[in-house]
Amino acid sequence: MEVNAQLIKQHRTDKALTQQHLADACDVSLRTIQRVERYGVASSETLMSLAAVFEVETKTLQATNNQVETVEPKGIQLQHIIVAGTGLFSSLAGSLVTYFIMK
Repeated sequence: MEVNAQLIKQHRTDKALTQQHLADACDVSLRTIQRVERYGVASSETLMSLAAVFEVETKTLQATNNQVETVEPKGIQLQHIIVAGTGLFSSLAGSLVTYFIMK
């Protein structure tokens, strides 16, 4: 689910929380909070936890189309592909997979 990463970071800093403190309060990993703030993507469970900690409605934290911004590290380009196949990859059929290409 797309979320407003900048707003989540702003709520966190307004409450003087570190990413680790927010992760603990939401009962998620530090890496989850880092991904939310960097890529603006969160599961519905994470979104509900964030909304509860920030005492706002979940829709407040959701991104609108003009708020979504992908942040990519310098020299790395994100590529999305649809994986379909049989055998080893059958469990991934129709899944969106992200991989990195170094420039």
